[in-house]
Amino acid sequence: MLTITDMLAIALKIEGAGYSYYSKLSEKTTGKIKELFSRLALQEREHANTFRSILKDIENAPVTADWEDNVGYLKSYAEISIFPKIESEEVPSNLNKAISSAMDVEKDSIIFYTDLEQFIPDSASLKKIIAEERRHLMDLVKLYGTV
Repeated sequence: MLTITDMLAIALKIEGAGYSYYSKLSEKTTGKIKELFSRLALQEREHANTFRSILKDIENAPVTADWEDNVGYLKSYAEISIFPKIESEEVPSNLNKAISSAMDVEKDSIIFYTDLEQFIPDSASLKKIIAEERRHLMDLVKLYGTV
């Protein structure tokens, strides 16, 4: 059986891959675009730290009755929708393709974190991460097609 700890480990993996991806994009760009990707990378690292903190707080928290029904869905969602996009070591050379891929991961992360939120007792930190992921998506949408 998967636990809340397992789901938070998935979230940590998502954020770690996001940090790596945005860092690579930052290295390939200049000016304001480089600044954006550097900022996004830094925020992904901060999100990972927040998830580590949440993990410490809830390691021994009881599992809710809804957990069994939803955990399989969450794990499958991450495996099907998120991991194939983030596990590739390669960043597309076409910047619009790279941005499009990043937008997909941000959207999928928002869905994953929103569904995970119901299992985190005090989810103010997770709400903040979700809001920041939405801002990442908006920043990427604005950038898409302009490069």
